[in-house]
Amino acid sequence: MNSNKLANFLSQPYPFYYRGKTLLVISSCIFALTFLFNYFFQPFQVNLSEHRMSYEWICLVHALIPSLLFLFIFSLIQQIKSIDEKWNVKEEIWVILMYLILVGVFNFLVRDFIYTNPDNWSIYHFWAELKNTLLAGILFIFIFIPFNFKRLHDRYREKSAKLITLQPLLKSTEIEKVIPIKTQLIADDFELEINKFLLAKAEKNYLEIYIEHENKIQKLVKRITMKELENQLETVSFVTKIHRSYLLNLKKIESISGNAQGYQLKLTNFKNSIPVSRSKISTFEEKMKVLNHTS
Repeated sequence: MNSNKLANFLSQPYPFYYRGKTLLVISSCIFALTFLFNYFFQPFQVNLSEHRMSYEWICLVHALIPSLLFLFIFSLIQQIKSIDEKWNVKEEIWVILMYLILVGVFNFLVRDFIYTNPDNWSIYHFWAELKNTLLAGILFIFIFIPFNFKRLHDRYREKSAKLITLQPLLKSTEIEKVIPIKTQLIADDFELEINKFLLAKAEKNYLEIYIEHENKIQKLVKRITMKELENQLETVSFVTKIHRSYLLNLKKIESISGNAQGYQLKLTNFKNSIPVSRSKISTFEEKMKVLNHTS
């Protein structure tokens, strides 16, 4: 893999799984697997006479450290605003690597509670704990992440191919409808021809509203929130929010592609791809199916 391909792979979106029940399940699995590995393979190269506690308790301590650290780190990360949209392969690898380093450091710090070895605080033991943790975790980085990325990429590619077939049906049922839109400034109020509406994009305190006009795209900048526009268009079944920053006319979708995070949409006469955020994937798929049945 050359440098350009590697850079492209690292910048690809990657699902952020680590919240709610999924985070608890992963943390519990880390605990169970670490305990069983330590118990059956006994990787700790120390004399039994140096143990301050039974080997079972040592395994328990070494299993609790990575489990609780994982729970703590990703509980903090999930608080970051729009983490689903920001998370990519590089972020995943970087955070997992930092997590492994912290596990190694904590394993070193608890040595005095576990062993009576007078060299507990030596550089040798610090490096040994760090090295063993990284060697165990490096397999996850270089095997599981690329495998999972490919699995998700293939899954969304297959699903997107099915959704693409809906487009000819959807385009045949466009309606003529004008909806008056009220903004935060009376002078900015306008009438929206819904069959010409492409999308709305949030930009700080404004919305960029893109409309088809004589085979070209016209951009209106209005002082209105995404929620306010969404509420005023709630009766239009084919207009839906597919991302925190985008409100979209589903009938204007020209093509759908998939990646590990979800879908990327190409709209008629619009050069940039529009992402479907991970939290909106189910809603998007359901909307597309409903529109197909009602066409």
